[in-house]
Amino acid sequence: MKSYGIAMGGKIYSLRVAKRMTQEQLAEELCISPAAVSKWERNQAIPSIEMLWALADFFDCTIDELVGRKEVLLEHVGIYDTEKLKCVTVADELMQCAEIARQEGLLAMEEKMNTHYQGSSRFLPFAVEFIVQGCMKQMDPQLSGKLLENYAAVLPEEEHATGKMIAAVIPAIVSGVNPKILWEMIASYIGIEYRKKSRPMGETRRAIREEILEKLKGKEPFSAATVLLEPLVELDDFTIRTIIRNIDNLTLAAAMHGASGRVVKRFFDNISDFLLYFVNEDMETWQGTEKDILAAQRKVLELGAWTAGEEENE
Repeated sequence: MKSYGIAMGGKIYSLRVAKRMTQEQLAEELCISPAAVSKWERNQAIPSIEMLWALADFFDCTIDELVGRKEVLLEHVGIYDTEKLKCVTVADELMQCAEIARQEGLLAMEEKMNTHYQGSSRFLPFAVEFIVQGCMKQMDPQLSGKLLENYAAVLPEEEHATGKMIAAVIPAIVSGVNPKILWEMIASYIGIEYRKKSRPMGETRRAIREEILEKLKGKEPFSAATVLLEPLVELDDFTIRTIIRNIDNLTLAAAMHGASGRVVKRFFDNISDFLLYFVNEDMETWQGTEKDILAAQRKVLELGAWTAGEEENE
């Protein structure tokens, strides 16, 4: 059973880990076999209604909370920030394209997009190849840009914001527009609040990254209870990135605020220099209780368990 994109097995897993129980211990409490608990958490079986009541009583929650129904409105609250953060991620990738084009040439930019790109936009590699190939064919730059806008306009709705930005910025990169002007173009698609937080690019930005990671190296958990994410340190980079892409920034900031330095570094190693600055600032300015942190960390655990389950199914 999956509720609103999150497998219920992930919910059960996170609640069990929060109580620091093994599958065997939970099974003993419920008078069932450990194999049954394992199947629930891997989404290979669904608890009966009687077991849902027992689980809700044991974890001191409602059945609605257990299956995720009461969280749906809370998830909608974070949609705006999530969309903006996708734009920020793609913005950083666009500036990286500009740096490659300036230092190594347009063909190098196209090659790296085609062979090494592991970013968050499927439209970006296409746009780079389309514009560069248009130049090779001596296509009028204005026509190339207009056609790219047409491609962006028919992208799925969730890709419209980043697609529109890419369609405007890639032709500017190919035309050799000054990096500072490029950044102003990009910022206009992201918004005022993000522009105010913007920092210098290139070497300065990388120095900021190193400074942030060094500062977080010895970070202690918020409390003895807020260590739920420690097992996620062993996850592979792909799974970590998938979690980050599927969680809103406020929840991520709250979860990282309570986590140890090694957990924070594991997650921060998998976000761009530019996005790192935003998330770190949100984490530092976040204010909340231990209960809020634990709720955020459980959401991260749910996503981690769901992602791992999806990989197994593949």
